[in-house]
Amino acid sequence: MSFKFEIQTVLEGALVKLNVANVIPDVEWPAMEQHGDYSSNIAMVLAKKMKKSPLEIAKEIVRSLPKLDFVENVKIENPGFINFYLKKKNLVEALLKIPSKSDKLDREKPGKIVLEHTNVNPNKALHIGHLRSACLGSACEKILEFMGADVETQYYVDDTGVQIATFYLGISELAVRRRENEKYDHYAGRAYVEAAQAIEKNKKILKMREKILKTLDNQEDQKATEKIITAVEKTLKANLETASEFGIDYDLLVWESEVLKNKLWERALGLLSRLPVYYKAKSGKNKGCWVIKYSDGNEKVLIKSNQTVTYTGKDVAYHLWKFNKLGVDFKYSQYPVKTQKKILWTTCEHGKKNDSFGKAKKVVNFIDVRQSYPQNAVKECLKSMNYSKEAENFHHVSYGVVSLSPKTARALGLENNREKNQHAMSGRLGLVVLVDDLLDLLETKIRQKHAQSPHPRKIAASALKYYMLKHNTFSDIVFDYEQALDLYGNTGPYLQYTGARMNSVLQKVKKMNRVKGVNLEEYEPSSEEVALARWLVHFSEIAAESGKQFAPNLLCNYLFELAKRFNSFYNEKPIIQRAEGKSASRFRISLTRNSHRILSQGLTLIGVEVLDKM
Repeated sequence: MSFKFEIQTVLEGALVKLNVANVIPDVEWPAMEQHGDYSSNIAMVLAKKMKKSPLEIAKEIVRSLPKLDFVENVKIENPGFINFYLKKKNLVEALLKIPSKSDKLDREKPGKIVLEHTNVNPNKALHIGHLRSACLGSACEKILEFMGADVETQYYVDDTGVQIATFYLGISELAVRRRENEKYDHYAGRAYVEAAQAIEKNKKILKMREKILKTLDNQEDQKATEKIITAVEKTLKANLETASEFGIDYDLLVWESEVLKNKLWERALGLLSRLPVYYKAKSGKNKGCWVIKYSDGNEKVLIKSNQTVTYTGKDVAYHLWKFNKLGVDFKYSQYPVKTQKKILWTTCEHGKKNDSFGKAKKVVNFIDVRQSYPQNAVKECLKSMNYSKEAENFHHVSYGVVSLSPKTARALGLENNREKNQHAMSGRLGLVVLVDDLLDLLETKIRQKHAQSPHPRKIAASALKYYMLKHNTFSDIVFDYEQALDLYGNTGPYLQYTGARMNSVLQKVKKMNRVKGVNLEEYEPSSEEVALARWLVHFSEIAAESGKQFAPNLLCNYLFELAKRFNSFYNEKPIIQRAEGKSASRFRISLTRNSHRILSQGLTLIGVEVLDKM
């Protein structure tokens, strides 16, 4: 059990004694450590309700607190903060108890969580927007699993529709040639752009695409269908190869064609048709359409007047399946791919039954902020269908979009306008920043600056991934390769360098000494050592908060601060030398060992590779 959770628990007990029930007090870490190790503002929160001053309430709470063995002192600060100061002995002892998982993710078991991220249409390569989705989703998956949650990661493969027909038109009828050594998904994206441009210039080419669309829809021409599927799978496997460079993998591929074959929409329609909020509009802009009426009175079209099911309609059906509300399931088989460590499964017409997929208690979709409206439409539809609990457990992580700094864009040959402060993307025009190209650029820059580095590709991938994660999830970011590779800033390489430094110290130590052997009566830790120890004990709490908020940036910020504190300690104190006595050396070795354990665990959770040497 963490210090934070124990303090929170005794505060709740104190509130019950004061006849304040069902209130969970916030317990945070003060910005300034002279204000304690933990602090609560609960007295200020309750001031209006209890009609007393925060200071008076704080005094009543403190008087009602039981004694905590690990707390040295409890102080009240204006205007009503309750600050807790931990005993140094307990701080040190806590270093031996770095957990393999936290005590609790939340007050209750979260149940199964289904994450969805990346979702690249299989007609192109990953661009940096896709990478941010993949990095955020993968990091949250690892963090939530570390905290004890059951997580399933799904990748939705949209293998039907206009974008696939356009791409296949390019590689078949228009005979766009694949260049020598060109990665297949790069070729697919180029063929798609050339086909789209050809259609704009010559409308007769539309008929060719319509023929391909018809083949996709009815699949009567088996030979033609198989050729299209082969091209789509080649693109998908190339996409997965890129994801694997960043240690990103998945549990299940869900194909839209399988959604259609298994008639998920028809099942959803059966549920909708029983509801008075689902009807055919008789007037207004939605006349002739089948709509669902939201709780606020607004209408959302699910079937157009031409009887075409909308994107929202199909997405509602998919999420009803995720929540196990349709009474129908796919068949599954293992997907033959060698680019990820764990087994990848796929929905498959000729597969077998498998009860382990879907059945979510909570759904989390990592889809950028520009898709907020359709994602909210799914949530509102669930509410209107009387699935209020499912709607509450439907989460859209609407991350911000990614663009490039002018210097990075120029380095990729994409932009020469020096007046622009960022370079945006346009998929339809082919103006995209491909992840593979950006990774190659970073690797080249590392080789130029650090020719002796044994891991330039791994450092490049970690730099790019960390940059995607360190910013607030919901903010837009401008990627700059120089900032990403800075060895002295808040970057992946800086954390890897610090980890390598820790490892170098530990390799020089023949035998690890345990903190248990340290006698604090013989040795008084310095301010740098206490600051580092204090920070280490917050690890599982920060990880839990990061997972709860779907915000890996919180864990990134924690690891950066940990690296800074360790490097300050490293520069101030001799670790191995025993000039200040055995107790000092033993304590510092243990502090280094545990700093390395926590930094390594944290980097693993966000998917940044731990390196013994840079």
